[in-house]
Amino acid sequence: MESTITFYKQCVKTLLAHYESLRIEGTDIELLYDDERMRYMALRVGWMSHKRLYLCLLHIDIVDETIIIQCNNTEDMVASELVQMGIPKDHIGLGFIPPESRLDAEFKAVMNKN
Repeated sequence: MESTITFYKQCVKTLLAHYESLRIEGTDIELLYDDERMRYMALRVGWMSHKRLYLCLLHIDIVDETIIIQCNNTEDMVASELVQMGIPKDHIGLGFIPPESRLDAEFKAVMNKN
């Protein structure tokens, strides 16, 4: 189990690292890795003109042996990218979908692009 969790942590960190290149003038991308609690985030922080920008781009948790995508404010198909990295579909959950709506169908919209 530990090697599976270690692999999942590495995949999530690799995925989040791609967002560092999305910096725009006046903002930064902050990557937050909490390996102890297995919580990972990419945030956009900064200023645009006189407006404060603070946006969670992506928030992913690892619970037991499941990767839970808690928030995805990107245009990317994050679940598909994780599957391409070798994580089984049934080990990925979409935390932003109500539990009663998840079923196996939660991947239909996400995985149709494959």
